[in-house]
Amino acid sequence: MHIPTVFVSNKLDTFNELLLSDEKLHHLKNVLRMKDMDEIKISNGKGKLYYGNLDGNIVTLKSSEEFERKNEIDIFVSFIQDKDRLRFIIEKLTELSVNSISFGPTDHSQKIKVDFDKLNKWSISAVEQSGNAFKPDIFITNNLDFEKFNHGLDITGENIIENISIKNIAIGPEGGWSDNEKDSFKYLSNIGDFTLRTETASILGVSLLM
Repeated sequence: MHIPTVFVSNKLDTFNELLLSDEKLHHLKNVLRMKDMDEIKISNGKGKLYYGNLDGNIVTLKSSEEFERKNEIDIFVSFIQDKDRLRFIIEKLTELSVNSISFGPTDHSQKIKVDFDKLNKWSISAVEQSGNAFKPDIFITNNLDFEKFNHGLDITGENIIENISIKNIAIGPEGGWSDNEKDSFKYLSNIGDFTLRTETASILGVSLLM
């Protein structure tokens, strides 16, 4: 039986009850059709799930469980224009429990304005849909930090199996990295013989590092 999950970022260890916001309560009762005393999970996004029962607008907490991330993977993704594709990336990388997702411009990326609150909301929705104990940190950067992300994915690189221990990856635009950017990476890895869309490269790259 599927048990609905609610994401709550505040600390719960010293509380036996959680007061739900009107928005969370509306979703649980009017969309998911939950009733009083139904079971519910609370995710703090930092590796802990709390279990309890719905009682009016309160969740009565009864137990908790701690999880550890199996892989500390950080990923940089070049800006893309299409909001549906951007949301897909956020949702799937959240489900894969990556440590952080950074979005930023590259030499050949599209010029767009990114709404941080919307990215964060999409990630929270994915946590709640999947029942995940982890929510990635999300960043919007002004440039690609080649010290933090020294591992780029590119069709000209060596097979990723050679760099499988490097748990940070940078996904470039579909137009490819510039020569200057490729020279700035310490490692370049290839995950396929053909050009992949940004969201495909993101999911496949993370999956291979897990």
